[in-house]
Amino acid sequence: MLDFFSRGTKSKSDPLANAAAAKAYADALKQEYGAAAHEKMTEMLAEVNAQSSRVTADLLDAVLTLNLEIQPLHDNLCTQYFLNSRMPKVLEGQLRAQILSFGKELLDFYQRALSFDVDVQQEERLRAMLPLVLVRMMHYFGEFARWQYLRHFSPDDVFWLNVNQLYRFAEKMRVDSTPVFLFGEESPGTTVQDQYLIMLMLSLLSSGNLTQRQFNFSYHILCLVSNRMSLHPEYAEDASFAVVLNEAKPAMRPLGDMAGDAARYWSTADMVEIIHGWATVMEGGRLPPELKPLIEPGIDAGLLRMLCREWAAQPVRFERAERTAVTNRNLEVAHRLSLLHRLIRQPDEASQVQTRQADTDSFDDAANIRIYGFVTSRKRDRSTLALAPLSGEAAVPAAQARDEFLRWTVDNVSQTGLGVTLDALGNEWVSLGGLVGYRDVDSNNWSLGLIRRVKRANQRERIYLGLETLSSRPVAASLRPVDSKLIDPTLPQEMVWLSGHISLFVPFDRGGRRINALIMPISCYTLGKQYYMTARGKHFQIALGKVLEKGSDWCLAEIELVKALEKLPIVM
Repeated sequence: MLDFFSRGTKSKSDPLANAAAAKAYADALKQEYGAAAHEKMTEMLAEVNAQSSRVTADLLDAVLTLNLEIQPLHDNLCTQYFLNSRMPKVLEGQLRAQILSFGKELLDFYQRALSFDVDVQQEERLRAMLPLVLVRMMHYFGEFARWQYLRHFSPDDVFWLNVNQLYRFAEKMRVDSTPVFLFGEESPGTTVQDQYLIMLMLSLLSSGNLTQRQFNFSYHILCLVSNRMSLHPEYAEDASFAVVLNEAKPAMRPLGDMAGDAARYWSTADMVEIIHGWATVMEGGRLPPELKPLIEPGIDAGLLRMLCREWAAQPVRFERAERTAVTNRNLEVAHRLSLLHRLIRQPDEASQVQTRQADTDSFDDAANIRIYGFVTSRKRDRSTLALAPLSGEAAVPAAQARDEFLRWTVDNVSQTGLGVTLDALGNEWVSLGGLVGYRDVDSNNWSLGLIRRVKRANQRERIYLGLETLSSRPVAASLRPVDSKLIDPTLPQEMVWLSGHISLFVPFDRGGRRINALIMPISCYTLGKQYYMTARGKHFQIALGKVLEKGSDWCLAEIELVKALEKLPIVM
């Protein structure tokens, strides 16, 4: 008992007293909270930034160490975001906010560390850590920009002014080319200039035609080859791009010898040559060893060729479909395969009902004249009720009211598609590669298109989309496997039509040839599998070819006609 009183109380140690204390604190956090240690560190940094205390060398060393220890958890969160493409919107927003908050708090702290209001000994230690501080600041600025691009936004002018001024500060302190390890000696060496060039080169890919994974792959490509570029204050004829450090603008093509000492130029010739070599290897059916860890679905030699064009040492001119401006034209829009199939098949079903009703009425009229000597409507009412179901299915719901459809405004048209603008509110589902149906407000015919470009306006209430038209006259079809008698009876009713899987027949032109293709639920696709297809009362046996496009629950695949059928085989 006396030993208890003699022991006294121990004051809680400061986790930011020095690097050793920060390392012990980070280990304890990870052991106690696991992945949640990432959020705990963000909260602690927010408290430190709110205190506005002077940044000492020990404090900066502690935060750098804490940053290093928690960074793997941060990288895991980013990977989780990219791999989970079907994440609920609420969870996606929470995860994105958690990732951005981590970088914001670190940027706020490192920004305070750039002012040396300390004694000589402290200043020497701070200057020794300055290259690492600036590299990490540029890294987290770049991370913020990437998250903007991934959502098809663009960083504002304030962001670019801060980034450009930060690089100019690094030049002034003569640490812009000082090599450091970004996160430990296991990570590759980098410099402030490398991180700055990565950010500038990514800004050239912000036109909105890359998916999340493609954009992320482009970032990792730049991490590998950024050291093949270097910034120069003097203009040269071989300069590929330029940036002006006292302006709030990203990279651009040089406009001659840009006046002023704030202009910086660089060439991409060596970098593009490396990427071109990788594309050649991939087109030969092999994977470059450097890219093996980065390859994912949707990453191919075509993407590398596109990067070579966008980052070319000199501008590459290529023909683009001529766009014609349009005014006072609005579209009604629908999405989801099941709804599109129902809307497209409605005219066919209506004509089938009319045909059956006409045939039945003619038969009834002849029978009534033979029996009664005149036409009566008594049996006609009953026969109309009997015609409501089609092929044993429930009747198709009434046409969707026009005021229930989304409305998009057409900005321009071209030979291959449309450019449209729309409100961000209510169109959160919009994404690259998405399948949409659209028609003019005064038309009943639906067209099908794919979203090829997404660009959000600076005010963030409007979105610009580029649509590629697949077909202006798609045909509703039904698929039944050749190798089975019936489809799965547990399928939702909206996914079944005429006792088969719903699908859309969409012949279109691409690459100078006519392609017969079918949009179907992705669960139905197997290369070479054969189906009985019914469309507009005709029957065919088809075989599935390669996939041309793919969404989260549908795919567009080529089809090959095996033979035409007089009628479908009887299901026993």
